[in-house]
Amino acid sequence: MGREIRRVPPNWEHPQRDPRKNPYRHEGLQPMRDRRFDEAFAEWLEDFDRVRAGNLSDFERECYPRGLADWLHDEGAPPDPVYYRPWADDEATWYQVWENVSEGTPVTPPFATKEELVDYLVEHGDFWQHDAIKRGWERKRPGYPGYSRKAAEAFVRDGYAPSMVTISDQSGTKILSGIEAASETPT
Repeated sequence: MGREIRRVPPNWEHPQRDPRKNPYRHEGLQPMRDRRFDEAFAEWLEDFDRVRAGNLSDFERECYPRGLADWLHDEGAPPDPVYYRPWADDEATWYQVWENVSEGTPVTPPFATKEELVDYLVEHGDFWQHDAIKRGWERKRPGYPGYSRKAAEAFVRDGYAPSMVTISDQSGTKILSGIEAASETPT
């Protein structure tokens, strides 16, 4: 769980949640897995057919003693298209940082190049950092909210960073965002 770079279509505008679908969730960006709905649905149909035919592992037999009825109740709901990306792989030519703690939502605007993304991360950080400022949270590093150039470049090169990293050495222990820690760990 953390941050990852996803490829998106040019000028991607991420959809907002539809509060009518789930009134208990707060408004905001629609979480979205990094795969297409048709792939997820085909996988679900394959699993549905397997369970319906009774082809269960020993573990699944324990979990689903009534077979398909239990599977449908516990795990078998078909995937919902709003949680899957609507574009094909070849349409995704731009770069965007997403949090992947849930299904995923973007935390930066999309950019045509990795260099533009690095520059944005250095100057602005990500959307969650913007929220932290609004809440009055403080940060020790001057220049907040942006990341150091070294950290932003390492993150964009690697394409992924965990949410948080704890680093211990002779000087003590420090807790860093995964992106800031990317510049402090060996490559």
